Amino acid sequence: MKITTTKNKQRIRRTSTYFLRIQYVLSGIGLFLGGCLQAQDLDFEAMSQATDLKINGAVTANSVFYNSNQRSSREPFTYYLQGNINLSWLTFSMPISYSLTNQGNELNYQVPYKFNRLSIHPKWKWITAHIGDASMSFSPYTLDGHQFTGAGLELTPEGPLNISVMGGQLLKAVKPDEFQPQTLPTFRRMGYGVKTSWEKEIYKIQFSGFYGRDEKNSLPYIPDDRGVTPKENLALSLGGELAITKDIKLSAEYGSSAITRDTRDASSSYRRGLSGLFIGNPKNSTQYYSAYKAGLEFRVEKMQWGVGYERVDPGYETLGAYYFTNDFENITVHGSRPFLNDRLNIAFNLGYQRDNLENTKEQNTRRIVGAVNASLQLSEKLNFTGSYSNFTTYTNQRLNQFDQINHYYDPEQEYLQTFRYEQLSQNANINANWNISAKDKLSQNFNFNYSLAASANKTDGVIRRGQASNFHNFSTAYNLTFPQKNLSISTLLNYTYVDITDNDSRSWGPSVTLNKKLLNQTLNTNIGVSYNTSESKQANSQIINLRGGATYTLFKKHNFNLTGIYLIKSGGTTADLNELTVTFGYGYSFDLGSPKGKPNNN
Repeated sequence: MKITTTKNKQRIRRTSTYFLRIQYVLSGIGLFLGGCLQAQDLDFEAMSQATDLKINGAVTANSVFYNSNQRSSREPFTYYLQGNINLSWLTFSMPISYSLTNQGNELNYQVPYKFNRLSIHPKWKWITAHIGDASMSFSPYTLDGHQFTGAGLELTPEGPLNISVMGGQLLKAVKPDEFQPQTLPTFRRMGYGVKTSWEKEIYKIQFSGFYGRDEKNSLPYIPDDRGVTPKENLALSLGGELAITKDIKLSAEYGSSAITRDTRDASSSYRRGLSGLFIGNPKNSTQYYSAYKAGLEFRVEKMQWGVGYERVDPGYETLGAYYFTNDFENITVHGSRPFLNDRLNIAFNLGYQRDNLENTKEQNTRRIVGAVNASLQLSEKLNFTGSYSNFTTYTNQRLNQFDQINHYYDPEQEYLQTFRYEQLSQNANINANWNISAKDKLSQNFNFNYSLAASANKTDGVIRRGQASNFHNFSTAYNLTFPQKNLSISTLLNYTYVDITDNDSRSWGPSVTLNKKLLNQTLNTNIGVSYNTSESKQANSQIINLRGGATYTLFKKHNFNLTGIYLIKSGGTTADLNELTVTFGYGYSFDLGSPKGKPNNN
């Protein structure tokens, strides 16, 4: 009985603490708003004279029709309805956006998010609200662009303090369906976040927090074999920037995440890290992670330098992001500088990354990345660009420690189990652009581009047969434009060569496109054809692509567009393919305002 009483007291004490924290936050925001609103000079006479209500925006409707002689997962008809409307009066504005589509209706499984969205973003002076289906980003370690259905608020008054808050549904509940095994059951997930920053001329301090929790009662049941459990997460971050001098800038950020894998587990008293100080009721499945990031930017004359460091614990996760990469340590260096009176610009990037920070994996992976970019303008008509990058991955496979402990380890097999694996990747690109002439009657342009993508797998210092490939692509384009006739002709010749040991392949083909403007340039038409043939030891194939389209503008506000693409593929190792894709769209832009004049006070 005493134990029960003690637990009740602890629960009551925690609940009281939560309410006190909420009260402090609301009181602080109230004082903040009150002070800021009191500081505003409201000119009611000017407000009574300015009665213009402006309404502007755009709406679009697009439909896609698809037909093929082969079975396809694409829907035969898809429509997209999108629009944004902005209402403004005095210093108040309210953008409204929506997106409607039938995409996803043909899926044979359910998803925990919506394809159709509606959001309203009213704004008055330095106050902006987000209502409906919206997204906000606070930090990559807390809330990073996750869509939610609810409300958000941004307060950005004149001064050093800014505040942002949000709350709403991150995922909707998806019930298990025995007739749709592809459907993954999902608990209803709610999320709440806050971000505050204090910024002065030479420094900035920023704090953000995100709390997400699955409602375990949102689903009637979950089969044990699906591995779905209700989660809870508290993620916090603290960062800042400091301008040491006008040419030296330092930045740093610390992230801490406490995530509970199953909220139905028994309670635990173990806490760690910044998030562990504030999480309400940790469980046995609660785990704590940290992330660190720092950077230094400085300028020496025209040379811009930068170094960066980032470390993320294995398992770091936040429910405020769709995907998060963890278990890595990065060290980067970059720089850039202009030469030859700013006609030549060179930039480089170097990076080193490793994983398995806690030595819990059987493999260690290290990556070294180097990249150089350059641009050269020889004259007003001729310029070159080039880039090169080298990406190397080292993997060392370790012995199975359990085999050693259990005496299953054979010393003669050590060499086979501790090999060194390297993955090499190189990419290069060269582009030359020549504006031959630019006259009223005739304009000519020539472009040449070459790209290389090479990769190889090396084991114990040896590249074995079939473990290397080289991808070469050459393309040349020649464009003719007759400005007085509103006519342009574009030609393209493309050649690709792929070298994969005994499986070389080649493909090449020309392309021609004609553009013509009619009806006082309100009707823009285009027609084009391209041909491509591929040759390899397995089979040869040909592809013909016919395309055409037209865009018509009516009264500068209405826009109609129609495009069609017909593709014919023959040969190869697959069946012949004929497919037709037709897209029709309509767009309307408007800018309305109420008549000027004094309001009627009667």
